[in-house]
Amino acid sequence: MAISFPDLVKLTWRSLQSDWVRSGLTGLGVYMGVAAVSATLNIADITHAQIEKKLAERDKPYIAPYLDTESGFDRAEITDDDQAALKRTVPEIRSISSVSRVWVIQTVQFEGTEVKEVQTSGVSQNFIQTTGRRILQGRFFNPLDFAQYRPVAIVDQKLATILFKHQSPVNQPIYVQGNRLTVVGIVETKSAGQEYGRSSGVLWLPKPLAESFASFSWNTLQISPYRLEDMPILETKVKQILEKRHPHTTAFSDSNAQDLVKERELHQTSSKALAVVGLIALGIGGVGIANITVAAVLERTKEIGLRRAIGATRFEIMLQFILESVILSVLGGVTAIASVHGLTHLTTTTIIQAPYTFSWQNAALSMGAAIAVGVGSSFFPALRATQIDVVIALRE
Repeated sequence: MAISFPDLVKLTWRSLQSDWVRSGLTGLGVYMGVAAVSATLNIADITHAQIEKKLAERDKPYIAPYLDTESGFDRAEITDDDQAALKRTVPEIRSISSVSRVWVIQTVQFEGTEVKEVQTSGVSQNFIQTTGRRILQGRFFNPLDFAQYRPVAIVDQKLATILFKHQSPVNQPIYVQGNRLTVVGIVETKSAGQEYGRSSGVLWLPKPLAESFASFSWNTLQISPYRLEDMPILETKVKQILEKRHPHTTAFSDSNAQDLVKERELHQTSSKALAVVGLIALGIGGVGIANITVAAVLERTKEIGLRRAIGATRFEIMLQFILESVILSVLGGVTAIASVHGLTHLTTTTIIQAPYTFSWQNAALSMGAAIAVGVGSSFFPALRATQIDVVIALRE
């Protein structure tokens, strides 16, 4: 090359300084576009983190289908054959389990301590797989517990703390309705629904044992998908299959994650809108870069001819103009990313409490978009500069 790269950078910088207004307006266009893109990515990360935090505080997402008869007064039973058909034909299903609320058991005793407002449920053998709760101590129910109606129970952390204080609950005897049960495990406290927040804790029993305590129990099927995104399609398929297998019924369903599904859909819609705004802003910045490059080529025709005459190559000429656009893109992009990071950090720590950490990946994507727009917008005007006739340029 006839000119070194550092000298080329200096020459490019002097060219930009020759018209601060035009360079500043072009950089502002890039700034606005990159700021919109960076803000969109930050909002996406924050919303995702918030949804994941809410998911961690409750059981894994599931739907609870039920069938109403044509009379509207009774519910049809979802049989084991129905469950097998669902598992066989709906690939989105991760796990199916059932739970029955035991309303007659709301008080639990241990030695001299009595706890009221306990939520007692009979659960199926794969209930832990569906809910995703971790066993913290002891074990979950085994097949013999179900087959032999063993008097065993599992408590959650909340109930264990109130009932046993600082003792280990595992293998301790508790009493419900005068019946002695042995605690075999402790599970983490989570929310299966909003009603959990008002209870003193959760007591699980093997479903056959729970049904023997109650003259009436309301069984609920829980169907868990692999992903939260699968909830809408899972709900639709389950309803279709159940209504086909039970012609004179209408299928409905509840969900423990319906609010999160709606929140994610709203977030995706808003993110798309912000992304469009960012692309428009980047496009405006690109138009500005193209204009400044065209104007620079026209104003510096004689300079281009002189540089060509003393040995500058076509590539060096084109590189200088592209480099001007890259510098404007980098300056606008870095300023935008720093500004958005500062505002986001300030907002998530002082105005709204939300999880946020700076993402180098998002910064790289934003800068990549800025540089791509800069190079793409200036390429053809820079290419035109290389086609200027040296003799004609020197005569001007």
